[in-house]
Amino acid sequence: MPDPIYFISDAHLGASDSESEAYKISKLLPFLRSLRGKTKLLYIVGDLFDFWFEYRSVILKQHFTVLRELADLVESGTRVIYLAGNHDFWLGSFLDEQVGLETVYGQIEVEHQGRRLLICHGDGMISKDWNYRLLRRVLHNRLNIWLFQWFHPDFGVWLGRKISGASRNHGSPRSWGPALVYRELAHSKLEEGYDGVIFGHVHNPEQQEWGDKTYLNLGDWVKTFTFGLLAQGKLSLEHFEEGSS
Repeated sequence: MPDPIYFISDAHLGASDSESEAYKISKLLPFLRSLRGKTKLLYIVGDLFDFWFEYRSVILKQHFTVLRELADLVESGTRVIYLAGNHDFWLGSFLDEQVGLETVYGQIEVEHQGRRLLICHGDGMISKDWNYRLLRRVLHNRLNIWLFQWFHPDFGVWLGRKISGASRNHGSPRSWGPALVYRELAHSKLEEGYDGVIFGHVHNPEQQEWGDKTYLNLGDWVKTFTFGLLAQGKLSLEHFEEGSS
């Protein structure tokens, strides 16, 4: 019997006040620990951090415990594939080389347990989202990234959080009814021949079935603490309680 495969997204570590951050961490660390020896593969489907930028010799200290836990999970034999989200403009080599993650940009198509899956954070996939697409082009510009690294890290983190706030506002435009829009997008992708579509981004946990095809929106690790599970060829959305995964 193949090992189960897990999917999470949208923890936005660093976005909240200290009490909220501590609560998120109190959920996330036990979840990651629970996967040791249980799975060979975890997908992080974007926006683990609310802001991430790699200076030449500086890494944000507030994320140390999560990075250590991810490194321990990789060391235990689990592949961790990180799909960049709309808050992951400036991922560098640290997560791959020092933590052991496998960083991927854009959507991926994979086959697991006989199921053809489309996995993507979901940002920029909606045609109406022109303002976010423009913002992404600005932030991905190599000159802008080079200029940003010359800021002192304390100022850079402050500015990065402001930018992340702008990305958050552009990334989930509530006037669109994002749950419905992404559900319709997922349905169209399933009609193209996928057996499962997995998105994050809109923080709306959802499982929809069309015959033997499944759409999951993973929700978040801010309020819902939900995750996706592929076990024995079946996709499902689960809620984490310590000792339950």
